[in-house]
Amino acid sequence: MTLISLIVVLFAERVATQSQYWQADFYLTKFHRFIHKRSLLDANTSDLVYLAIILIPALLLFVLLQAIDSNFLRLIIDSAILMVCIGCPSLRATYKCYLQAANRGDFQACSMYADQLGHSGDSPSSFGQMLVWLNYQHYAAVIIWFAALGPAGSLLYVLARSTQQWLSEQQDMQLPIADKLMAVLDWLPVRITALGFLLVGHFSRALPIWLHHFAGLQTPAKTVLCEVAKAAEDVEPDENDCTEEPCTLVRLAKRNVLFLVVFISVLSLSGWIR
Repeated sequence: MTLISLIVVLFAERVATQSQYWQADFYLTKFHRFIHKRSLLDANTSDLVYLAIILIPALLLFVLLQAIDSNFLRLIIDSAILMVCIGCPSLRATYKCYLQAANRGDFQACSMYADQLGHSGDSPSSFGQMLVWLNYQHYAAVIIWFAALGPAGSLLYVLARSTQQWLSEQQDMQLPIADKLMAVLDWLPVRITALGFLLVGHFSRALPIWLHHFAGLQTPAKTVLCEVAKAAEDVEPDENDCTEEPCTLVRLAKRNVLFLVVFISVLSLSGWIR
């Protein structure tokens, strides 16, 4: 059922226009507003309280889904939850606006849209690498956690990711536990994703970098992914063409999503996941 849900959702996510009720941001905004109104998170929040806020919704969902006996109903529910968790229409729309601005030569607008996507001029990573990271956060990582733990896994990752970002936007709300939790949740998925880059990109050039970071615990997940992606595709940012590098790396990320689908299908056929 995991494979069927994944294929259906990826197809629907590409061809259908998602209303706000099928977007994670709609529910995450309410979740964070609920937390803020009740002052559940502040600078003095303990690690245990933070973990409870993130883990309890996923655990409740896991328990509720285990009580459903109908495979068909589970397929529908699993697909619906994955549809909400995966992707980000607003980011995709911003990227399309970036490409349109680049095609008409409006570099000031390109800079504005790149900034909206989280990339600044002094960022150590290129704009294309930033897009690879966003694709990982909103597609690859969600898919991997869905394959590992079902809808509860996807919900857990999305809640942890969005809450960390929400805290970073709040003043005086830096919680080390939020970064530590994301480091744990990203450690294996980012290496699986980077492995996909090896197989769908330049294997021999990217393999040494992947091996160098494989067992590392201190290197940030974003750094691992960006360095492997850069090595897997031989492309450099071009001041005269601000679309070549990001488009090339986005194509790499899309090929990697197909690799993950194939990988999950092999695991399904071999009985490792159902």
